Amino acid sequence: MFKVVCSLFLAVIILTGAAHGKYTAKEVEEIRNRRPGLISKGVQRRLMRAQEMIIREDRKGAIKVLESMTQKGYRPFEMGQVWQSLAYAYAQSDQFAKARKAFKASIDTKALPYKPTLQSIFSLAQLQLMAEDYKGADKTLSEWFQLSNEEKPDAYVFKATIAYQKGDKQTALTSILKGLKLSKKPKENWLTFAVSLLYENNRYKEASELLFKLVEMNTGKKMYWTQLAGTLLNSDRDLEALAVMDLALMMNLLDKEGEIRNIVSLYLSNGLPYEASKLLEKGLKKKFVTENKKNLEILGNALIQAKEYDKALPPLKKAATLSEDGKMFALLARLYLEKEEFNTAVKNFDLALQKGIKKEKKGQVYVEKAIALSSLNKIKEAKESINKALSFKESKELAMKWQDYLNRL
Repeated sequence: MFKVVCSLFLAVIILTGAAHGKYTAKEVEEIRNRRPGLISKGVQRRLMRAQEMIIREDRKGAIKVLESMTQKGYRPFEMGQVWQSLAYAYAQSDQFAKARKAFKASIDTKALPYKPTLQSIFSLAQLQLMAEDYKGADKTLSEWFQLSNEEKPDAYVFKATIAYQKGDKQTALTSILKGLKLSKKPKENWLTFAVSLLYENNRYKEASELLFKLVEMNTGKKMYWTQLAGTLLNSDRDLEALAVMDLALMMNLLDKEGEIRNIVSLYLSNGLPYEASKLLEKGLKKKFVTENKKNLEILGNALIQAKEYDKALPPLKKAATLSEDGKMFALLARLYLEKEEFNTAVKNFDLALQKGIKKEKKGQVYVEKAIALSSLNKIKEAKESINKALSFKESKELAMKWQDYLNRL
């Protein structure tokens, strides 16, 4: 991750200050007031020549010119410029170790003016981070903070990156949030970095606020919508999460089974079974959702909750044939019992018992079958079913009540 973040800082940026570092107050004042020194025409010509080579992408030639200049006995200011130019040439040629040494040499001349000094210090910190020298990068950036006299968001993002790589996630979080607070237009990757840190600290409310910004910034990125819904759920804001997922669905961003199932679950948990059933039906039709036993059962149950009993029958019948046990046949039988289609109810109770029902539920099925049989005036068969129900402790009490009722008929 650090290489991605580092790429954002390849341009030289003037950043902010802090209270403590290696410099004394006198040294800070001296650097801030430092002015350019004298430079001879010969040195200036050679520097310009090297710069022209870099523009022509002849970095090798530029490096050769600048390296030869480091062997000369130039004034400190001239040497500072030579080393800094050479450092940039090395960096552009991916010679990062040499670039680090050159930036350090430019700083050590103690002759570069204020802004170029800050540039060299910050660039050195960048290169140390790229080399995974997190301790060194942290130390160098602290020096830079001490010298800088204005607050910029980029500095705190960089500080957060270093802290994260050092394993100091608390400092990383504090720094990235400070950077975001200072920024009028935070970058997308800054926001995602902050969201990930907030997630790790279970600070879902703050994460959701940043995700709202990410959604506004990039409405077509599905990941932000689903993350936002997740943070809202973790904050017990289910209806808001559902609204977010609904919007993403309307924008055709959601087409995976898990995503559809998540919205279905949200609908059901918020007392909207009809909406859940319609979405699941759409998913099955468009083949976003697999027509398996589990999904058909969810659809059937959603329709039952919505009191759409007739519509619940087809998916439940399919689920029953795909099921390894008789649970779904028992559910079908109860629906037919509710619809007063007693013969069909009895057939499905029998299918449930044949395919297998959990022992603790088996007695209940015998009782319900007896109810259907009694409604058909098949009292003898109903009593036989009740007698079977009496052998299960879970249904014994209910079975005895129905036995009394049947005995009075």
